[in-house]
Amino acid sequence: MLYTIENRFLRVAVDEIGGQLMSVQTKKDGHEYLWQGDPAYWTGRAYNLFPVIGRMNGGKYDYRGKTYDMPLHGLVRKVPLQAAREGDARVSFSYADNAETRRHYPFRFAYKVTFSLQDNVLRVTTAVRNTDNKTIHFGVGGHPGFFIPMEEGLAFEDYYVRFERAKDLRQCVMTDDVLFSGMTPPYSLDGDKLHLRHSLFPVDALVLMNTGGRAVIASDKGTRRVAMEYPDMKYMGIWQVAGKNAPYICLEPWSMLPASAAGRDDFETKPDMTHLPVGGTYENTWTLEID
Repeated sequence: MLYTIENRFLRVAVDEIGGQLMSVQTKKDGHEYLWQGDPAYWTGRAYNLFPVIGRMNGGKYDYRGKTYDMPLHGLVRKVPLQAAREGDARVSFSYADNAETRRHYPFRFAYKVTFSLQDNVLRVTTAVRNTDNKTIHFGVGGHPGFFIPMEEGLAFEDYYVRFERAKDLRQCVMTDDVLFSGMTPPYSLDGDKLHLRHSLFPVDALVLMNTGGRAVIASDKGTRRVAMEYPDMKYMGIWQVAGKNAPYICLEPWSMLPASAAGRDDFETKPDMTHLPVGGTYENTWTLEID
């Protein structure tokens, strides 16, 4: 079931399956900014990622001497969540551990993702509460895709992603198996712009760190743009399916990286994991400003 929130600037639709964004339109002209899941390229639109980002090495990880399987991007992206409407411009989707989740992730938790509108800004807040009797370990992230080009008469290559606040920008180099190689060389921009071209994605995502928590998709030849702010996410993945010259990109704010190529990760020692104590609550918000 789809749930719609709106104000005088934006109309946003969210699916109860995974709490996935399905549409982000401007009210003035009905223009759609969110990728619409064309199966010729990628059927997703805007997955929510928890408790991992990407894939584990061999699909597995360790915790306290045991090995567990973990699906790609975690547990929530394909399951029904419990919706709660909170007015015309706000809706939340909740999920809790169960027998199936504990097969893959041996922790008790309460997960919630909330979508809210303020003027032309969509806020996406992920909250995780530890309902276990031990510390729980996880990461969170977003995966929204956006049509490129955004306007008639423009080409994919007319667009760029601007990182206005980046300092000491670095690439987290991924292997052909889409695991983190451990290498983080400096990454150069044209000023503060990453000019888009399909060759940026020969295998999978371009993953950057030290981006300054803000990324803007725009073209000097057009008037529409999307600005994302993600102040508490350490990494930004920029992705489209490889080899298809796809008419979209995803901007993916991540709190952690996919698994290491060096070997199977242990959840208690994997870098950048959030370690939430008993009774604790964690929140992380990213936003989209639509012009």
